[in-house]
Amino acid sequence: MKRIVATITLLAAAAVFAASASSEQARLALVANGKAKAVIVLPAVPNKYVSEAARILASHLQQMSGARLAIKRENELGQMKVEGRRIVAQVRGIGEGVESFILVGESALAKSLGMTSEGLGPGGLLVKSGGNALALLGPTGTTDPEGTTHAVIEFLEQLGCRYLWPGPLGKVAPKRDTIEIAPIEKRFTPPIGQRHIRFGGMSERPQKGLAALQLTVGEWEKGRDKAIVDKPRDLSWGAWHRLGGELGVRGGHAFGWAWERWGKEHPEWFALQADGARDQSAAGDRARLCKSNPALIEAIANDVIERVNRNPRMVSVSLSPNDGGRSSFCMCEECKKLDPPDGPKIKMSIFAKVGESKRKEIEYVSLTDRMVFFWNSIAERVTKVRPNLLFIVDAYSRYSHAPVRRTLHPNLVVRYVPDTTDEWDQWRKKASKIYWRPNILLRGREDSTLLVYGRELAKTFQYMAHNGMIATDFDSIIDNWAVHGLNYYVAARLNWNPDLEYEAIFDDYCAAGWGKAAPHIKRYFLRAEEVSVPERLKDGTTGNREKHGTSGYTVEALAELRSLLRAADQAAGDDETIRRRTEFLRLGLSFTELQATVDRLADAARNKQPVDRALAQRLMDLNYLVMRDIARNHNLAINVAHLMWVSADFAKWRPLGWKGKPTDGLPAKPDESKHTLTGREHSIEEMMAAMGMARVER
Repeated sequence: MKRIVATITLLAAAAVFAASASSEQARLALVANGKAKAVIVLPAVPNKYVSEAARILASHLQQMSGARLAIKRENELGQMKVEGRRIVAQVRGIGEGVESFILVGESALAKSLGMTSEGLGPGGLLVKSGGNALALLGPTGTTDPEGTTHAVIEFLEQLGCRYLWPGPLGKVAPKRDTIEIAPIEKRFTPPIGQRHIRFGGMSERPQKGLAALQLTVGEWEKGRDKAIVDKPRDLSWGAWHRLGGELGVRGGHAFGWAWERWGKEHPEWFALQADGARDQSAAGDRARLCKSNPALIEAIANDVIERVNRNPRMVSVSLSPNDGGRSSFCMCEECKKLDPPDGPKIKMSIFAKVGESKRKEIEYVSLTDRMVFFWNSIAERVTKVRPNLLFIVDAYSRYSHAPVRRTLHPNLVVRYVPDTTDEWDQWRKKASKIYWRPNILLRGREDSTLLVYGRELAKTFQYMAHNGMIATDFDSIIDNWAVHGLNYYVAARLNWNPDLEYEAIFDDYCAAGWGKAAPHIKRYFLRAEEVSVPERLKDGTTGNREKHGTSGYTVEALAELRSLLRAADQAAGDDETIRRRTEFLRLGLSFTELQATVDRLADAARNKQPVDRALAQRLMDLNYLVMRDIARNHNLAINVAHLMWVSADFAKWRPLGWKGKPTDGLPAKPDESKHTLTGREHSIEEMMAAMGMARVER
């Protein structure tokens, strides 16, 4: 008999229809030899979250064991009573042999057994057994109403379920004929009240990348549907990892509309440029403001008050400056007076003219103090009318350093964007509320090759979580799951529980996904971490868009990584699921090898060294075909649409003569309906063969 046992905290008394002392520690049977031994019980009037949680539980138990557990409301149990710690009921229509009750949601029956959400905070959970019952429940407050769902997921994870990446291949639901649990009790409230990770999606930018690959959005979506075939029946990856919660602190670049609304009548409200003009019409929605202008401050404060009056339930508004664009920060005398001469030194671009690329870099001081003056001035006016309104502001760009002279208004909430903790403590001294809004998950998107930095991410996350962080907002999962998936997994796990250690998360990822092949997969990621993360990243000094490059992926390093995946294949034996997960990783490694090989040729050409141009062209053509294939057939492995856009059609390969498109007619162009990668390719030559291209000598 196969058994799965989840044990967290032993209770003094737990029995399955047993009265004798000798059986008080007996296991609670949910499924025995593929037959249901339990019924799922809901409150008499369950809300939508509780009903969905029950469906999720039943679905996963069936995936694991083949048994379909009935779902009943407590008022459908017929004659029912609680004797001691046991439920006694005659339930019709659920088959014979049912002897246990899984209480999903805070029902009257659960309360009669002393199983309630009392003492739990928003999003909290209770997983508790007692007698012949198991309670899975949590609070249903408005800021995080899915406590019961969280309890169900917690229990399923105790049974070994995991979600490594989206789609059925990333889902782990261990097959068991029998599911029994030892006495169990866990109470937990997530320490972070708002847990958010963004997903890149198919926006205007990746659509440009698709166009460069001569693919349509429809073809992309077809590839995505193929990759996530079971999405209607299961939780999303983010929901499984219990992202969510709501504190009402949602920020964003706030003044994209300002020039269109005020520019013609009040050009003096906008940033003075190097040419003496304030015209921001060429900056579009990235116009810069004159932060010292009192009339502008008054106008924005009035605008906020009007918006809040229209929506009295509004919790916060954003005052974050517009981002990027070819426009200089204001250099009028009044704004410069707000910048402390003893502030931290920064580099800043001064554009010759708004909208044009010509610029010069100057050394200046941090702009944070002028920003704080601007934010405080607005907050002081608005809070006279709405004293509890929060204002979201940014520690970012040329204002990422903490202010020198000013302290933030108590209603200001700082979105801290840097990837490192360098300025975190200084900001905490000046602000009463702070959360992390990093770009760290965007690392490596410029080439989308294998990159492992979860250890550094965990160290930074845990420091912030234990030093005042109230929320998170990560930008962004780009869907590079075959090369960055471990980093995504670490970020999600820490959002739910920042006390988890990196090594425990890492071990869990490998063990859950690869079982007996896990030791080889763990060595694979450890070696990739050594190869892919330069010293400048390890010591935490990088900026948040640092390109990691492929320089560490030497021929020798790639051969070593390939050997580790071959060893994982051998260890997997006839376990097809483990082999397919390894093939998924191998797709990422093959893509990494291809990028690294062409990068070496491009570097040689850039340095005026001899290069085999014919070989380079064939490899670049192969890269193009591989990206089309990944988009259509391996959509979750690497987001090639985003990569094509962010790399400017692989502009770094222009020294090799690459123009963003393959050779006309593509020599030996493959029939894409017949040729596709499988993840079983062990070299570039095998990739060429898989794509229908003739082999070339290197």
